[in-house]
Order: sequence, then C-alpha cells, then structure tokens
Amino acid sequence: MMKANKLILLIISAVFFTSCEDELKLDPTQREDTSITLSTEAGVTNVLVGTYALTAYGNAYGGRILLYADLLGVSGSLSTTDFRWRGTFGELRQMYLKQMLADNVIIEGTYARCYEIINAANTVIDNIDKVKDPDRKAVMIGEANFLRSLAYFDLVRFFAKPYVSGQVNNQLGVVIRPNAIYNFNTDLSKERSSVEEVYKVIVDGLNLAYTNLPEENSFYADKYAAQALLARVYLQQGNYAGARDAANDVIENSGHKLSTTYAAAFNHDTDQAEDVFSIQITKQTGINDANTFYESEDNGGRGGDFSIRDAYLEKFSDPDDRANFNYENEANGRILTSKYTDQFANVGLIRLAEMYLIRAESNLRSGTVIGNTPLDDINIIRERANADDLSAVTIDDILLERELELGMEGFLIHDIRRTHRSIDISTDGDGSDILLYDSDKLVFPIPLKETDANKKITQNPGYGS
Repeated sequence: MMKANKLILLIISAVFFTSCEDELKLDPTQREDTSITLSTEAGVTNVLVGTYALTAYGNAYGGRILLYADLLGVSGSLSTTDFRWRGTFGELRQMYLKQMLADNVIIEGTYARCYEIINAANTVIDNIDKVKDPDRKAVMIGEANFLRSLAYFDLVRFFAKPYVSGQVNNQLGVVIRPNAIYNFNTDLSKERSSVEEVYKVIVDGLNLAYTNLPEENSFYADKYAAQALLARVYLQQGNYAGARDAANDVIENSGHKLSTTYAAAFNHDTDQAEDVFSIQITKQTGINDANTFYESEDNGGRGGDFSIRDAYLEKFSDPDDRANFNYENEANGRILTSKYTDQFANVGLIRLAEMYLIRAESNLRSGTVIGNTPLDDINIIRERANADDLSAVTIDDILLERELELGMEGFLIHDIRRTHRSIDISTDGDGSDILLYDSDKLVFPIPLKETDANKKITQNPGYGS
C-alpha cells in the first residue's frame, strides 16, 4: 500500500505541474474536475502531494542537489582530490572546475525547480481555508512550510555568499516569494533579499512546521523531520546551542534508531529506522539521480561519473566498514560508492547519524554535554562502522568524521563554507591556487533566464551585470 501511495504522489504532479521550469500551472483541460481545483479541499490536498512530487525531480532532491555539494567541495586536482568528475555533462564539469557560467542550464533547472516547490507550497498555504478540519489544516500548513524552507535553504546556500555567524548577514541572498503566483504574465521583478532575511524565513517556517506536524506522518514530513532540518540550518548559521538542542530532540524523542550496520542505512525503497526524511522514488516515475551519477551501468548509473580517489580512502582508519563500502566498476576500473546502487531506492536526505554528528560538534563548541558527551556520540557512529573508538575528540576529528560518515551525501561544500576552510585547486596541491570559503567561484550564478526576465535582480560577482 505504501508503494502505491508513493506512485500516486508522483502521478498527481503530472496533473498539476508542467515540465516548464518557471511556473505552477493548473492543467486547463482539467479545470472542471473538482479534484484538482483550488476551490475544494481535495484540490488543495492534491497540490500539497504534488509539491512533494516536485522535490523528487532529479534536478532537485532526487539526487543532483547532493551531487552539486560534492562537485563544488573537491579540489578537482588529480593529485589531491577526494572525488573525480569524469562525466560528459559540461555544466557539471563547470562546478567541478569552479568555472561556472551564467547560462548553465543545469543550474538554471535547479533554481527554477526550487521556486516551483516554493510556489506550490505557497499555493497550499494561500488556499488552506478550503480545508475544514482544523487538525488537518494545521498539518498541511506544517508540511508546506517544511517543503518551502527546504527549498529556500538550498537556494540560499548555493546562490549566495555563506552565512557568517556573529554578524548581520546583509549580503544578497535570494528572492523571497511570500505568496503564490498564479499569473506569470505580469512583471514579477524583485530584488534579492538579504541572507539574514532568507534564513529568518527558513527558521520561522521550520519552527511552525515543528509545532504543527505530528510525530508520525507516514513518509511525509513529520515533527522530527522539521526539527532535524532545523538542526542542520542552525549548524550552518553557527548557532550551536540551537543545533545541539534540535539534534538532541530528534535523537531522544523521535523513535529513530541507527541501522544495525552502515550498509543497512542505504539502498531501500521504504523508509527505515534511521531515515528521518527521504525522497520517495518509484520504478514507474521516480528518478534517483544520485544513482545516475555515482554508480556503474550494471547498477543503473552512467558508469561512475563521480568516482572515489585514494585521497578519500586514505582518510579512514583500519578497520572501518565505511572504507570498504565501495566497489570497482569492472567496465572502467573506477572506484564507486555503494550508497546508491539501487536506482529505484529512495534518496535519503536526513539520516539519524547526522544528528549525532551535529550534537557532538555543537556540544564541543559550546562546552556542554547535552544528551551525551561529544566523544561518546562520535564513538557511537564509529562503533556502528566497526571502527576503533577514539580516546579523545577535537573539532577536527568531528569534521573528519562527517566526511567519513556523510561522504557523497551532499554536505561537503556546505561544511567547508560554514567552517571557513579553503579549497586548494592548484595542480600539485602546493597551495599556489587557493579558493577561500567565501570565494565568488563557489557561488552559483543567478541564471541568465532569471536576470533577463527580472529587471531588479542583482547578479552574483564574477558573472557579469
């Protein structure tokens, strides 16, 4: 029954959303059908389900948003890089080489898709009065706010300079659209809000979602999905007390548990105990683009466009199951991750292991022991991977543990930026060509189509006016 519901979730999007990447459209041929009109509760409910479906597209949370973080975060130099891009997509190679162009159609597609998600969520919120049951209304508002916050979070992380803790972040963020847009024939020009303002929308939305959502909500967002995403947002902001408390809440109260083995945390098509929030993929309509770019042809991918280098494997201690959670593609000799070997598996966005890592780092930085000591939390993660316990732990140990545990899951560039590290892109890794955490080259361009249509928007530095 659950897989049937997942199929319905994705099929409904075909009724509501066109393939064009810049607007929400109701299918005019269905305008008399009360099941899809915004004047009915059923119609608004279907829009919400369709919003989830939008997140499952390959150019959103169906995989590519995870890939972008890895492409931007590695050095791209064969002598030093942890991962190597060998695919034929020139637009993705631009990210790998830190040479992005304003007309990059893959970046444009993700930008537009995220705004589709935002507009669909806004449509639900704007029409929520059609829902009569107050409890159901509250849950739907919570889900819409969760999805909207998720989209804004990745927009502001990729298309703006990083949030810097301890200062007012007046640097340009992204355009905030507070209400649904139904008529795209009007002038929608608007300047980008500040990074500070965008983060406020994200945090406010997740706090509302946490308040409104139930503790269990099938494979849709629930209370602890909102709290887990909030922990991630707070960590990105350097709000360690907030990140610690949110992560601790998820660990202690959500009922989620670590999978018994590291391998068991991946490659499944129904949510497991460790999954706090996953994107649902189906054989009929889903696109697992993590599988597409990370895996061999035999496992449904393109042969391993993004492969593992020795520099990454050498970071693991011996023993450590995570060091061996990979395989050699016999067709080309590339070493590939085993995290996405099922092309129809769900794309896991938030695992409980991340919450242990957030709690450990936040406790250590804050000098607290809420929930557990940082050392014990790190050793819980290491013990699951059959790695030896550490006897003491530093911030560098925790950041390394994030790379080992969460590698190729969409964290690399965001961790580099929030911790103010740099990327050595010099040919020999000799430090002669360094990109600082706030380099213009680590920020996506505002897409050319957007700057052409939006006369008020400011382009990011390095991409023209």
